[in-house]
This record gives sequence, structure tokens and C-alpha cells, in this order.
Amino acid sequence: MMRYLSVHDLVWINTIVTGKTLVFDYEKLEAVMAAQYGYGQSNNVPLQAASFLETALKKRPFAYGNLRVAFVALVTYLNANGYALEVDDRRAAEIIQSVSKGELSSSQAIAEMSSPTDQKLKPGTTLRQLVSFICNRHAEALKLLKEGDE
Repeated sequence: MMRYLSVHDLVWINTIVTGKTLVFDYEKLEAVMAAQYGYGQSNNVPLQAASFLETALKKRPFAYGNLRVAFVALVTYLNANGYALEVDDRRAAEIIQSVSKGELSSSQAIAEMSSPTDQKLKPGTTLRQLVSFICNRHAEALKLLKEGDE
């Protein structure tokens, strides 16, 4: 069963990574949230993750913090759906920035950053618990992405 982030989850992630409750464009935010889903059978994690990342970086629904939200939301989506991040924080930040600048496609980014894993989330783990874990585990990536994200 696929797991998805809600609009509320994305707003919460922005608050966590920026330390503030910011204004946002609801229509753009809803488009970002919807980009996680696929048409027909919605179970192609890499394809849907690429769409999610691309839309988050193009729409930029928040006043600021969009790069960090895109990173945390992407890693959360991947982890929740059986994929692990395969690069260190420095490389992850470089990849997100490259996609944001149009230097790398979102599909290439997903292929380089992640791979399927047999590790599953513990039963009962919520997406918000996973987000908190990701923010703590990838603090260096968040720090690197902060530059130019405010």
C-alpha cells in the first residue's frame, strides 16, 4: 500500500524546516501534493517521486523554504514507500539544487539518489515520525539547502 503526504504534512514540514508558519499558495501546494499520485495504477514509486520533486521545485508554494521542503518530503515519500536514500547529505543537496536549476531532470535525480530497500517502516510509524527522523538524520543536507532558500 502506497503512503502519501497530505497538504497539512507539507505545511508542517515547512514549519519544521523554517521555524516559522509561512504564507503559502494553496493552489500550488495542492498541485505539489497531487504530484505524488500516478494516473491509473498508482504504484510506480520512482516515477511518482520524480513528479513530486519536479512539481515541488517548480511550483514553490511557500514564501521560502521550498528546497528544504522538497528534500524532506521527497525522502519521506521514498522511505515510506520502500526506497532508501543512497547518497550522503552533501550529494543529496547538490542533486536537489541541480534539479531546481534545471541542470538535472527529476527522474535522473531519483535514479541517482535512491534504490529499493527491503527495510520496512516499523508498524505504527507515522509519516510525521518519519519526517522528524529524516530532519534529524539529514541535518547537514538541510543546512546546505538553506542557502538560497530564504
